[in-house]
Amino acid sequence: MQFTMPFVLVSLLAAPRAAAPPQTGSLSGRVLPSPDGRQMASRVWIRDFPAAVASDGSFVAANLPPGLAEIAVETPKGLYVISTPFLIAPAATERVHLALRDREDTSPKTPPEKEKKKKPGGIWANPATATLIIVGSAIVLGVAVDQLTHTENVPVSPSTN
Repeated sequence: MQFTMPFVLVSLLAAPRAAAPPQTGSLSGRVLPSPDGRQMASRVWIRDFPAAVASDGSFVAANLPPGLAEIAVETPKGLYVISTPFLIAPAATERVHLALRDREDTSPKTPPEKEKKKKPGGIWANPATATLIIVGSAIVLGVAVDQLTHTENVPVSPSTN
């Protein structure tokens, strides 16, 4: 009996432990109806996991792996992807409300090349150009001052005679 207690402790420490099940998160919420009151969404996709949308717009997605997830709303007109990823927290249920706009692209529009405005500041916005203009002006001004103050009659110092 003296060896039983240490043997039990050693066997407990040496036995492989059961792996803890990975913690998952959940996402629930509601897809808001279109401005005319019709519910257009049929599914909400969180990564590759679909969640059915009920007639009142509610949905629930359970057992989602934690981390950043892209969300998309499926309608008869197409799939609308939300531009900002959403964080699924482990062992937590997050609630969201999603709204659809009728075929409106929410990403910023880039103007065509002709409509792009010039950067403010003109030639002074570029440091190299501004430096060249200032240095060139100083050189021209220095030469002009030298020419205007240069005389033909140079006074001779009395000490050189």
